[in-house]
Order: sequence, then C-alpha cells, then structure tokens
Amino acid sequence: MSDDEDVDGARWESAHRAVYGCGAWERARLQADVLVAWHTERTAGFGAPVPDRPLVRTAPRVKWPWGSGSDENTTGLVLWRLAHETGVLVDQVLLTDAVRYCEEPGIVPSAAGPLPDQARRGGIAVGSPESVAAIGRILRAHVADGSAQSPPRTAGRMTVGGRVRELRATPDWDGGDWPAALALARRAMRRADDLRDQGTWQPTAWERAIAGRIRLDREPADETALPRPPAPDWPARARRLLHLALALSTAAGSLPGEDGSTPSPPATALSVTADAFALLRAGTEEIEHLWAAESRVPADPGTWELCHVPAALRTQIEETEHLVRAAEAFLWVLACG
Repeated sequence: MSDDEDVDGARWESAHRAVYGCGAWERARLQADVLVAWHTERTAGFGAPVPDRPLVRTAPRVKWPWGSGSDENTTGLVLWRLAHETGVLVDQVLLTDAVRYCEEPGIVPSAAGPLPDQARRGGIAVGSPESVAAIGRILRAHVADGSAQSPPRTAGRMTVGGRVRELRATPDWDGGDWPAALALARRAMRRADDLRDQGTWQPTAWERAIAGRIRLDREPADETALPRPPAPDWPARARRLLHLALALSTAAGSLPGEDGSTPSPPATALSVTADAFALLRAGTEEIEHLWAAESRVPADPGTWELCHVPAALRTQIEETEHLVRAAEAFLWVLACG
C-alpha cells in the first residue's frame, strides 16, 4: 500500500470517528446488525420468536470468519468494502449500489481483498459466492421496502444510514419504539392529575414554582442554528425537542421524592417525557453531521431533507411535538396548584 493510500485510509477512518464516535468497521457491523435483524424478523413468519434487536448495541464483535460466520459479519464487510473502495462513509453507501456489488459476476470473498484491521486480527476465512448472494437478497429486500416508504424522487437514493434511521423510527418493528415512550409519558401525566384530583397527592409550593418556570413554548436561550443556513426544517425542530428534554430532565432532578427516594408524581411525569423527547437524539445528531459535511449548501434543502430524513422519522417528530402541547397543559395545571 502506498503512502498516499495510507493517508487516505487514515482520513477515511478519522472521518468515521468524527461523525459516529467509532471506526468504519464498528459502524459497518452496527448497521449490518440492524439490517439483518429486520430481514430475519420479516421472513420468520407469524408466531416465530422475535430475535434480539441490536439497536443499542455498543460493543460489536470483531472476531469472525468471512463467509463461514453470520449474515451480520458478511453484510458488515460488504458495506465496509464498498465504502472503502468509494471513499464514502459507511452510512452514505447507497443500498442499490450494495445490491449491485453483491451481484457482480466473479465476486468471491477472499482474505486477499481489503479488510478492516480488526477483522485481520480476528482471523479471516475464505468465503463463497453463495454467502455474498445471500447478503444480496437481504439488501434487495431493504431496497424494495424502503422504496415503498419513500417518495419516488428519493427512493433510489436511500443510503444505509437512512434505512437504519427509518427502521429505528418504525413503530411496528422495534418493541421499545417511540410510540410506547410517548404513551408512557401521557400515562404519567394523567396519573399525577388523577392523584391530585383524588387528594392522594397535592403539589408543593416548590413543585408549582418549578412548573411555572418551565416554558416549553419558548426557544431555548442557547439555541443555535445548524451551520450554513438555510438549514432544512427537521433537524432544527428535533434539536429544539432535545433542548426541552434537557430542561425537563433537569427540572425532574430538582424535585424531591415523596419519601426522600421515590420520585414524586410530577418528577416521574417530567422524567419520562424528557426520555421520550430524547429518543430523537441519535437521528438528529447523525443528520446534523451529514448536513455539516456537505461541501456546499444544497440548492434545495427540502429535497436534501427528504433524502436524509425517512418518513417514519418525520412522523416521530410530529407526534413528539404533540406531546409538547400535552406537557404544556400539564405544567400549567401543576403551576396553578
């Protein structure tokens, strides 16, 4: 490998660490885990056991034989190699390109090709065309499903990162999805209201004061716009919710428990509402990094947003904004005592 190739490879790895906080191989494995888990669950059939969904895995495995191990390992290497060969981030690989890569005549996995350092240290076994063909079928299913969910003008531009963001925001796929978090927040607010109405609990002067100081209808004082306006609409809206999550979490932490340890009803309500808002953090930060990485401002930020923010994620922010209004009403009643 030439010195120039070493430098380019180091820059490519550094770019992944700057955007995702991990190397290219770790990112490829994490994204591959999600893609394969969705396909496994989709093809298992009704009544089959639900596999472990690795949406929050933080320690990807690194020892694996390519082609003789799991679909996740082979998918990860396909994504890593395609990103490495084209010089883009793993998340920026187009799913259609990944499918074509798997279907190219003569593709035979081999330890002689480019490999992540972690994989080399783990030992590599020679794979087979059949193993790559199986991965092609998984990726093709994602292309078909993603195209059905996306506007026609953006369907063919779905990236690995965009698809994973879509899956993480799809309510009927992940058991710990955002609708459950929104419902939990609403239940916690109703419980506090019911306890107050029944006389079981009455807000203290401190709780009323805290509720009166929280203004969810205002832009946070430290709100900063995304670099290089005009920015697309979605990240700014999501960033506002993340600021509100911090405000609610801080307020919940300042409220004493009923017996010194158990959170009071309003503390619980504010805490779980903050958690529901915070579910937007991963997708928001990824999209902000992608926007900042653009070499020049896209001519049409709206189209850029359609390509990078899946429909399911846009629905998530809309429903989360509805929760803001419910929280405003809860805080107003609480402040009034």
